[in-house]
Amino acid sequence: MLSGALLLFGVISFDRIGVDRFPDIEFPAISIRTVLPGASPEIIDSSITNLLETSVNSVPGIEHIRSTSAPGVSVVFVRFGLGKDVDIGFNEVQAKVNQVLPRLPKDADPPVVAKVEFGSLPILWLALTGDRTLQQLNEYARNVIKKRLETIDGVGEVRLGGERERTIRVNLDPDLMAAFGIAANDVIGAFATEHVRLQGGFLVGGSRELLVQLDLEYHNTRELEELIVAYPAGAPIRLGDIARVEDGLADRREFASFNGKPSVGLGIIKVQKSNTVAIVEEVERRLQEDILPELPPGLELQAAYSDADLIEDIVAALEEHILLGTLLTALVVLFFLKSLSATLIIAAAIPVSLLGAVAVMYFSGFTFNTMTLLGLLLLIGVVVDDAIVVLENIYRQREKGNRDAAKAAMAGSRQVVFAVLAATLTLVAIFAPVIFMEGIIGSFFQSFAVVVTVGVLVSLFVSLTLTPALCSRHLGFSERHGPLYRFIETGFRALDRSYRRLIAASLRRRWTVVGAAAGIVVLSGLIFSLIDKGFMPEEDEGRFMITVKAPLGSSIEYTESRVARIERILGEYDAISNTFATIGDDQARQVSLSTIIVSMAHWDDRNISQAQMMNDLRTRFMEIPGVEVFVTEMPMVGGQRGEPLQFVLLGLDLTRVAGLAQELKERLEQVPGLGQLDLDLRLELPQLEMEPGRERLRSLGLTTRDVALAVNVLSGGYDVARYNDDPGNGERYDVRLKAGEGSLHQVPDLSKIYLRTPA
Repeated sequence: MLSGALLLFGVISFDRIGVDRFPDIEFPAISIRTVLPGASPEIIDSSITNLLETSVNSVPGIEHIRSTSAPGVSVVFVRFGLGKDVDIGFNEVQAKVNQVLPRLPKDADPPVVAKVEFGSLPILWLALTGDRTLQQLNEYARNVIKKRLETIDGVGEVRLGGERERTIRVNLDPDLMAAFGIAANDVIGAFATEHVRLQGGFLVGGSRELLVQLDLEYHNTRELEELIVAYPAGAPIRLGDIARVEDGLADRREFASFNGKPSVGLGIIKVQKSNTVAIVEEVERRLQEDILPELPPGLELQAAYSDADLIEDIVAALEEHILLGTLLTALVVLFFLKSLSATLIIAAAIPVSLLGAVAVMYFSGFTFNTMTLLGLLLLIGVVVDDAIVVLENIYRQREKGNRDAAKAAMAGSRQVVFAVLAATLTLVAIFAPVIFMEGIIGSFFQSFAVVVTVGVLVSLFVSLTLTPALCSRHLGFSERHGPLYRFIETGFRALDRSYRRLIAASLRRRWTVVGAAAGIVVLSGLIFSLIDKGFMPEEDEGRFMITVKAPLGSSIEYTESRVARIERILGEYDAISNTFATIGDDQARQVSLSTIIVSMAHWDDRNISQAQMMNDLRTRFMEIPGVEVFVTEMPMVGGQRGEPLQFVLLGLDLTRVAGLAQELKERLEQVPGLGQLDLDLRLELPQLEMEPGRERLRSLGLTTRDVALAVNVLSGGYDVARYNDDPGNGERYDVRLKAGEGSLHQVPDLSKIYLRTPA
C-alpha cells in the first residue's frame, strides 16, 4: 500500500511539476533605477546615485554596491551576502529609498526597486514586422498583443523592445519664435492655461443634478495648432505659427530589428518558479487561436528566440537517457541473476524510487531541470543495489532448502537488513550534506542532492518492504536449468576463479599494491589540478549573444549602421536561423550600446558547433572599424553579460581608477589565452558645457533659469502636457516640445534660441 501511495503521489506530481533549464535560485541582489531626463552623468551621480548609495549602504547584509551613472539614468546594483533573505533585503532597500525621495530632484521619476533574479531574461522574444509605420507597429504591439499576452498564467511582464511610444510632437521653429517674439516660457505657459482638464463637480437643481464636464484639452492635432500662445497688439499668435504639430513618436532612443528588418519586440518574462515550457506553449496556442487570425494584413508576428526549444531538447535527451538507463540496468540484472522474475522484481524498485523522489520534488517546489533530471539519472543505477542484495540473499535461502517462499523472504531480508542500511546511509552521508551547502553553488546543487538523497532512502524502504513481498509471491526457483543458464554460469565461475587468483597475488605483494594505489591517487591529484575548471560546462545551446559598443557620444544612427553591418555578416551563415537586435534596451538606455541575440539552426541541421561559430565571428568582427564587438554565451542573470572572468578595481578617485583600469587592461591583453577585454567605466562622453554671463543676464532682466529652460525645451525636449483622442482608446500620450528636426545640430545653432527681456 505504501509503495502504491508513493507511485500515486509520484504520478500526480509528474503531471504537475514545472519544466525549466536550471534550478530556481534566489539571487540576493536588488537594482534601483531612476530616470532624470536630459541630465548629464555628473548631475545623475551627485543628485541621485550618491544619495541612493549613501542611504542604502546602511542596510545590513550588503556585500557590495555597484552603480552606473549614464545620461539621464542612474542604476544602483545592491549585492547581498548569500545568506540574506532577498525578500527582506528588498523591503529594507525600498524603505531606505523612500526615505531619500524628498531629496531627489523634482523632475526625476520615482526610483524603481526590483529583484535581480537568476534567469530573469525573457524566455521568448516575439518580433512584429510589416508594411506599416513604426507608430502603427508600436500601437498594435502595446495595445493589442501585449495586453493579450499579459493575462497568461505565469507571465510576469511583457517587455517591449525597440518601442517608441506615440507622442504628440510640437516641433518648434527657433527662427519663427524669434520673429514673433515668443520664448519657450510662453509656450509652456500657454499649455498650462489653455490645455487644461479640471473637475467640474455637480450642478444640482431640484430633482436633477448635472455633472459639469471641464475637459478643455485639445483632442486633435489640427485644433492644437490653433492654441493661442500670445496676444500682442490685438493679434493672436497661434502654436501653428511657430511650430509644426505632429502625431508622431517619442525621441529616437530605442531600436529593434529582426533578421535585419525594423521591428517591435515583445519579450516574455516569466514569474519565478513557473513552468517555462508551459508558458511558451500557452503563448504559442494563444498566438495561433487569438492573435494571428486577427493580425492586420501586411503584419507578421514571429518567434525570434525561445528558451523552450532548448529546454525541451535538454529534457528530452535526459528523459531518453533515463529510459535507456532503466532498460540497460534491467538487462545487466537479467544477465547476472539469470531469472526474468527476479529481474522484474528488481526493476520494480526503479519507478517506485524515482516517482517517490519526484513527489518530494513537487512538494519542495523544484522543477524538472538539468540538475534534478541528472539526479534521477544517477538514481537508476543506485536504487537497484539494495534490492539486488536483498533478492540475492532470499534466493540463497531458497537454494539452501528453505522451500517456504514467505519464510525465505523474511529470513533473507532479515539477514542483510543492517548491511543494506549501512550501504544506504553511506550514500546519504555523501549527498545529504550538499543540501546544506552555502553560496550560489550550494543553491544550484540543492535540488540535485535532495533528489538523490530521497531516492536512495526510498530505495531502502522498497528493498526492505516491496522486494521481499514480491519475492515471497513471484520469485521463481528451480534446481533444473537450461543450456543458456549453464553457459552463463560457467563463465561466472571462470571469472570467480580468476578473481581468487588476483586476490591471492595481491596479498602476496601487499606493498606493491599499496604503492600502486598511492601512485594512482597522487597522479589523479596532479591530473585534477591540470583540468580546466568552471561553474558550468561549455554547451552547444544553439544561441549566443553579441554586444556592440560604439564610442560614447555616438548617435543611434551610427550604432544602427554598425549593427546593420554585423547583421549582414551573420546573414552569410546558413547555420544561423534568426537574429534579434536591440539598441538602447539596457537599463541605462545607452544608444551607443546594442545587443544581438543569435539563434542557430538545430544541431541536426548544421555542421558547425556554437563554439566554432563564435570564434569565427570574433575574428570577422575585429575587422569592423569604429566599434567594439563582444561575442559571448547567453548570461544566466538578466542585465549582465556572459563572460566567465571579471575584475573589479576600487578607489576613491574616479579619474585615478579609470587610469589604473586602462593600465590593467593593457597588461591583461598581453597574457596568452585571454580573449577580448572590456571596461565598464567610460568617462569619454563628449559634453557641451554652458557658462552663462550671469551679470549680463540680470542686467537684461533675465535669469540663468530662463536660459537653461529654453535650451532644455528646444535641445533636449520637454513633456509639457498629456493628450488623448476623442473618442479614444483610453490611452493618454505625452505632448513634447522640441526644436524641429534640422534646427539645432551644431553648437552655433544654439544662438538661434530666442530669449525675451521684460517689457
